[in-house]
Amino acid sequence: MRLQARTLLILVLSLLLLVAVSNADTQSGAITGRVSLTTPSGDVIYGDWVRVFLTTAPLDIPTVDLESVDVSIERRSRINTGHLEFFRHFSRQQRETGYIYDSKLTRPDGTFAFHGVPVGQYYVVVTFPTMIAGFKCAWQAGVAVTGKQDVVVELNNENMALPAY
Repeated sequence: MRLQARTLLILVLSLLLLVAVSNADTQSGAITGRVSLTTPSGDVIYGDWVRVFLTTAPLDIPTVDLESVDVSIERRSRINTGHLEFFRHFSRQQRETGYIYDSKLTRPDGTFAFHGVPVGQYYVVVTFPTMIAGFKCAWQAGVAVTGKQDVVVELNNENMALPAY
């Protein structure tokens, strides 16, 4: 009798574990996307071998004032300073436990994918030293995973965290 009770208990616990794992899987999704930059001449260049981070908190994005600049060298200097400050924010934050959920490298067509992402709010971050077509690139896009779904994120000129040129 004891052997049957023990076997039954193991069977019930195994089924509960299976249900828990199954429920966890149905509560995770995927975040996929593409990284690209449209150059001043209108060419679309995909971000090949770009490191894309999936983080659990946003970064402060520095303000880059380009309105009051007339000189090209000063404009580049302000853009470079903004990118450096954004990178510094990232460097400090990445040391915090749990800040970086995952990271991926893009493929030659600029695509990336994070699979099995639990429900929650995340941020897709690209920062220095990322360069596309000779321009510094930085993004931070908020993404909400609400269940077993695919969330698509396009990182392009329209949603850059800082100007590239």
